[in-house]
Amino acid sequence: MLTINRVLEIAGLNISKHIKIARHMDTRGVDVHELYASGHFEVYQSYQERNVFKGCDYLISCLGIENNQALFVGVYDVKEIYSVDGFPSDLDVPYKGKAKLNSRYRYELEKLSGFEELEGRLVINWNNISQAWCMKLDTNQKEVVQLLPKGYVRDFPGYLEINLSFQELQKIINEPIANSIWHKMLSAVGGVYLILDTKDGKQYIGSASGKEGILGRWKQYVRNGHGGNKKLKEIIESDSKRINRFKFTILQTLPRTLTKNEVLWEESKYKEKLGSRAYGLNLN
Repeated sequence: MLTINRVLEIAGLNISKHIKIARHMDTRGVDVHELYASGHFEVYQSYQERNVFKGCDYLISCLGIENNQALFVGVYDVKEIYSVDGFPSDLDVPYKGKAKLNSRYRYELEKLSGFEELEGRLVINWNNISQAWCMKLDTNQKEVVQLLPKGYVRDFPGYLEINLSFQELQKIINEPIANSIWHKMLSAVGGVYLILDTKDGKQYIGSASGKEGILGRWKQYVRNGHGGNKKLKEIIESDSKRINRFKFTILQTLPRTLTKNEVLWEESKYKEKLGSRAYGLNLN
């Protein structure tokens, strides 16, 4: 059995040290994958309610995925532990109102180099679902399941289950080989989609038709962030980092054989239902 212990040892990790392994999968409405994609994961990980990383030299960090598996995202040197009173209110981190409010410990964690080729690609079994989310590595041999293609984002969940951050969408578009299923499925249909600005909750509703369907339309957002929409363009021009708070979902799929006017009619119905003209980012 090939284990993560052995793989990381081959990559240069000194496994004789005191090491813990963690599978981050928050159950309080927090998407750890979005935090990882947006660059906020390390802040999220460094604050804890219990002193879970006490007594370890290194921390192996993973994100929880389906089938009780975990995706390796890095090895960290646990340098210092500090007592804190909650999560800092001045940090602009998604979901800070849903988790970490009762943090009592902050860890100074330094990411180790040498494992970049495995980050976001190495998948392991977490064994029993009742196991703790953080445990000692030496007593828990986690079997390696697979090494995902470089640039892979996540499995395609079905059209109506899509909920992508801008960073995830950007990676899917820019890495077509690693995410070929996404390209195939998104280009197969037209539809009505929604962009949510998670900073203030405002919504933009748009539609896609034509040869490349939803894929073709979403490629435009990856190119410039706004896809030609005036309101989205204003937001990005006033704050270039705001684009990292956008989330993309699909409200309804439609056959690509529909005319543009037929698709726009479906789009208009959703604008009325969700009030995106009166209270959101749609101007027409």
